[in-house]
Amino acid sequence: MAATAPVPKHTFAERAAANNLSDSQILNSNNVAGSSLPKESDVVIAGGGIHGLIYAIHSAKHKPGNLKILLVEKNRKPGYKIGESTLPVFSMWCKMYGLTAEYLLRIFGLKDGLCFYFLDRENQGKFKDFVINGTAGTLLSGFQIERPTSELLFTLLAQRSGVNVYHGTEVNFDGTTVDGGLNKCNIGIAKGKSNDTPETSIQSSILVDATGRFRRVASKNAPIHRFEGWNYDAFWGYFTNPKDTSKMPFPHYESCNTNHICFPEGWIWVIRLLSWEGSPTANLMDMMTYLLDCAESGVPADQIPSTDELAKMFGLNYRWITSLGFAVRNDVEYPEDMSAYGTREAERRFNYFVEKYPLIKEFMSNFELIEDHYGPGTTWYIRKSLTYQSPVVSGPGWISIGDACGFTNPLWSPGINVGLSTSTYAAELTHKAFDAAKNANPEAAELSIRETMAPYDAYAKRLIPALNQMNCFNYVCFRDPRLGAQISAAWQNIASALQGWGRIQGNYTLTPETFVDYATNWCYGAINPAYDIVARKAIELLAPIPLKDAVPDHIVQEVIEFADSIKKSTLESGCINLRWGGLFRRFDNRLNYLEEKETKDTFARPCSNCSSWFVLRPDWKKCYSCGTERTDEESTILWNPVLV
Repeated sequence: MAATAPVPKHTFAERAAANNLSDSQILNSNNVAGSSLPKESDVVIAGGGIHGLIYAIHSAKHKPGNLKILLVEKNRKPGYKIGESTLPVFSMWCKMYGLTAEYLLRIFGLKDGLCFYFLDRENQGKFKDFVINGTAGTLLSGFQIERPTSELLFTLLAQRSGVNVYHGTEVNFDGTTVDGGLNKCNIGIAKGKSNDTPETSIQSSILVDATGRFRRVASKNAPIHRFEGWNYDAFWGYFTNPKDTSKMPFPHYESCNTNHICFPEGWIWVIRLLSWEGSPTANLMDMMTYLLDCAESGVPADQIPSTDELAKMFGLNYRWITSLGFAVRNDVEYPEDMSAYGTREAERRFNYFVEKYPLIKEFMSNFELIEDHYGPGTTWYIRKSLTYQSPVVSGPGWISIGDACGFTNPLWSPGINVGLSTSTYAAELTHKAFDAAKNANPEAAELSIRETMAPYDAYAKRLIPALNQMNCFNYVCFRDPRLGAQISAAWQNIASALQGWGRIQGNYTLTPETFVDYATNWCYGAINPAYDIVARKAIELLAPIPLKDAVPDHIVQEVIEFADSIKKSTLESGCINLRWGGLFRRFDNRLNYLEEKETKDTFARPCSNCSSWFVLRPDWKKCYSCGTERTDEESTILWNPVLV
């Protein structure tokens, strides 16, 4: 018998109102240990962003009760961060812990595939495209996530799993000493952005650096490493979400994709988001607790209130917005006087490229800028020199995860999706290291931990350069639309299939025993040997050509012929055999490029009532956004060709 939805409760909102609790106080009161910090913990995680939380949850569920885990976050509540597009590896991690689309699509946007438009700088107005489907909703769904929302949800899940998560509390890195062995770290604690927590210290065995690009522990052990060649700058803002996309200058445009508009200097991301900004933290906690209860009970999708209904039930605000940003090479030559493009640097750079490319300008006419959506001074954002690596990612008593290990570029969304390989791998190795150290004598405990963690260091040191090469390969192929449409985008997915994505297509399910092996080998194909050969050859031929110059036709043809020859031998080896014609719009099942082919599988469509994109599933008869009933035809997947 199917479970029924639990009765909604308003526990956090009522308690916060009755006791006049701040955001950090109501969050901290949900800990098993209560609001007061414990004096000791096996593991202390510095940073409550997505990787700190993934590490905490994965570690807590890997061997329940084996380790005492504590996470401290300096902000009073989960706050704004960039990084919104997720991929199947993230969805499979969520699915592994019961967070499936039935529940998550009430609070996140739908992500169904990737679309790239490659503009022709030499022939303005012309472009080529590449589209890859998402996943059939009967197996998995993708999500576009607003980071404060995702991190609040993961905070509650971590606390349910026995992790103590403290907001408004900060590690005092200058007052912290780390050393190898068991219980040899003295973690200094400062008040952070709240006065709720007194300054104190915690005895621990491992300090996890989850401070992202700030690298608070990693930076003390080695200076940042930059790669040779160009780096990348990003500038972005948030815009209204157009309901009518029929006026877009790109055919087949679907806002449920992560859309990319690519040009020789870089690219734009276009991500449709469900934003809960402005909603009270305690009310959001009540809604998310309700959804977690539904997930634990296995409540069917159509019995769960829609987004509209949840917002009314829990007194919340939400709106659909679009994240729009450029990530361009930092060797671009801008005009000396940029004042005509705006008043701030991010705004000026953004508008410069909008004006430079007529197709981008026409596209942007469908959007309106939202002023200060995430608070005062948040209309425009800029971040320079995105790419870096931490040469040292662990040592006696500490380990780095996520962006603290390094970052390259938001292209292909590696920050969350590849980065979670570090947070989950480190979580499992932490247990292994502790178990080994507990069975060793005190003198041997430190050596035992270091030997256990050694494979992690080797993995991280290999990963970041591979991701950097991946981005260089894609960027040089932006130089000519034929290269983007036929070579780089296709090869990224071929390599991804070769590194494991192909073998999980039957059910898109990973288990606690198989997840880390998959995640550390997948890496979007960046470490695949065949991909490495193609990427190196393309970079060798294309990188020396000045950015301002067109790529000679004979070079374009040489890159295409070389890449296709490697593709042919790879396919003939029989190592991948997927429904490429259904996955890709412009390719057949043998991965032959067919520019005139416009068909592919259809896994999502917009709601006839609210225009939100929904997953096609025969067993879901209600729109999870507005609750409107849909017909059998509106719920049916369209396969191309039809499955027999």
